[in-house]
Amino acid sequence: MARNLNKSRIVYSRLLAALAVLLLVVTHPYLDKSLWISSLFVSIGLLLVSFCVIGRIFSTVFLGGHKNESLIAYGPFSVCRNPLYLFSLIGVTGICFLSLRISFIIIIPYVMYRVYQHLIMREEAFLAEKFGEEYASYCARTPRLFPKLSLYMAPESITVYPEYLRRALRDGLWWFSAYPAIGLVYFLQSHEIITPLFLLP
Repeated sequence: MARNLNKSRIVYSRLLAALAVLLLVVTHPYLDKSLWISSLFVSIGLLLVSFCVIGRIFSTVFLGGHKNESLIAYGPFSVCRNPLYLFSLIGVTGICFLSLRISFIIIIPYVMYRVYQHLIMREEAFLAEKFGEEYASYCARTPRLFPKLSLYMAPESITVYPEYLRRALRDGLWWFSAYPAIGLVYFLQSHEIITPLFLLP
């Protein structure tokens, strides 16, 4: 069950990413890169992606090696039940800002939120069956996705598995790769190597 849930998350994410890349290639942003607002969008995008990567690494430190084996209810998991989804949503929003497409910023994070909501509901059913009353108590006191920072608590020490930390660092590189990838698309379009079909707000 847990493996199927993970596969679903990967499949949905890749399909949406492929669609976003296709739209990026065949469209031209309404915003001119020379405008100050474009620089602001890029700065916001990089800040959000950086926050996403740091948050995902921090969450993995607490979760890595324990997922579906024990209920982790401390660290970032004490302020919301799904911090990895939360930070991914922040990262997706950041990449949308980097695209300079306002429609991306509005539509794609919302679509991803709905996808994550669907996946979270499936995962909750699995965790409720596995951990029973312990998980029900955790759900009662901890928000599903949007954090309540005042709930934060963490033990003095935890066990960290280097392999999971290495994976989180590698995953972070993929998030940052969106910036040069988008820059490459702009370069190819500006040199008319690829021709966008229409403007996209």
